[in-house]
Amino acid sequence: MSATRTRVLLGSAGAAALLALVPAQAPSAAVTARHFACSSKASAKVPCHFSTPSGNIRCLWTPSPNNVACVLLATRRAYRLRPTGRAKSIHLTLSKRGETLPTDQIVVFPDSLSCHDTNTTMTCNQDFGLGFFKLARKGSRSA
Repeated sequence: MSATRTRVLLGSAGAAALLALVPAQAPSAAVTARHFACSSKASAKVPCHFSTPSGNIRCLWTPSPNNVACVLLATRRAYRLRPTGRAKSIHLTLSKRGETLPTDQIVVFPDSLSCHDTNTTMTCNQDFGLGFFKLARKGSRSA
């Protein structure tokens, strides 16, 4: 056996021995219960309803035409964003709350659209463009 091959084999055996020494830990309940909004097997082909944790902003992503639209229930202000161009002010009524988007999660859609939230705001943007909107009780805006 060559010296290089012997080192590789010994290195692999050493790594396996170290892994055997690390005790296996069961995942915590918080990790196993984690859900990613809009991430089902058919998520790229079916519309997705989602909202902020407080439920004051509701959103809908549709695959055809590819866009994301959100409405701030308190003021009825709503915007739609497509993969190209500016966000457009629209009239929108969403009676379905949809999946709650955790505050530490970003939802990414095809063609570089993404949304992230806090408990009371929702920001959606084009990841490689200039279009975006932010819905908030005070200071909603778009570009």
